Amino acid sequence: MIALLFVSTLFFNMADNLSKSDLARQRETTIFRQELFDQLSLHESKEPRVYDDSEGNRTIGIGFNLEEPSNRKKAEALGFNVQDMLSGKKVLSDKEIKILYNESIKQAANDANAYLPQAGRQPPVVQKVLLDMAFNLGLTRLNGFVEMRKALIKGDYNKAAKEMIDSKWYNQVGTRSKRLVDMMRSAAR
Repeated sequence: MIALLFVSTLFFNMADNLSKSDLARQRETTIFRQELFDQLSLHESKEPRVYDDSEGNRTIGIGFNLEEPSNRKKAEALGFNVQDMLSGKKVLSDKEIKILYNESIKQAANDANAYLPQAGRQPPVVQKVLLDMAFNLGLTRLNGFVEMRKALIKGDYNKAAKEMIDSKWYNQVGTRSKRLVDMMRSAAR
């Protein structure tokens, strides 16, 4: 069931004897995760070296903001030397980029679920929109989309898309917002 794609499927463990439905669910989960990774790599970029994001924050990997104290703590807890990353001495491997991405996507999933309880019951395309917006905005700013939340609860994806357009965010993030609005509208079809 796709309803559990959010946080629970980020940690899907393979069992020895998987049924056909388990294999199908695992395949759906794998596809969902890869599509989300590709989507966020496109929207955030994927950089092995520190760069300044659109707001001037020193960032690495896929939108991993090193200016955020909680992210520094997470990186250090994972064995990264933040000072080496900031100085340019440390260049991340693809595996290390995914490690930091996984930390970010866990937070985004928590934020999306806090914003819209039972967000995992939304269609997969809507889940990807919510995760992308939570990744980009964080919970505090995502909570500003009050009318979008109401539309999502009603399953009115066209109205949700209109609420996305009617925001400062829509003009601030360029093509990202246009893609996400198109994705949201596709859920209404």
